[in-house]
Amino acid sequence: MKNNSRFGQAAFVHYRGGVEGEEPFDDRSSGDPVKIILGAGAVIPGIEDVLSEMEVGEERTVTVAPEDAYGRHDPDGVQVYPRTMFPFGDELEVGSAFKWTNPASGMPIPVRVIEATDSTVKVDFNHPLAEKTLVYWLKLEDLVG
Repeated sequence: MKNNSRFGQAAFVHYRGGVEGEEPFDDRSSGDPVKIILGAGAVIPGIEDVLSEMEVGEERTVTVAPEDAYGRHDPDGVQVYPRTMFPFGDELEVGSAFKWTNPASGMPIPVRVIEATDSTVKVDFNHPLAEKTLVYWLKLEDLVG
């Protein structure tokens, strides 16, 4: 976070955005603003850094590189498993998405099937927005704390 003096403050934000060159899929531009605790890692670093610099009432459109969003696609994040490893293995097909419990953290993470044979599935653990440049319009409505 660029402006550490705002660490722990609540930013109330309206925003709209998504993948560069595509229609926005993430739209909170109307209704109540979204509360974001700065420094808590609740949003991607590229957005949090900008929010830490903005003044109340300010609007910005920002382009966020993959390194400041969901990262680069990691080839090691693609693994092949036997279908029998999953209780629902017979149902998996290309495009299937499900939650996998990370054995190290115990936290669920979304994964996608990118290839499937009769006996195996290739699972991609990378975030669906990995390798993507994002564009967001932001308006800082209030800053509390």
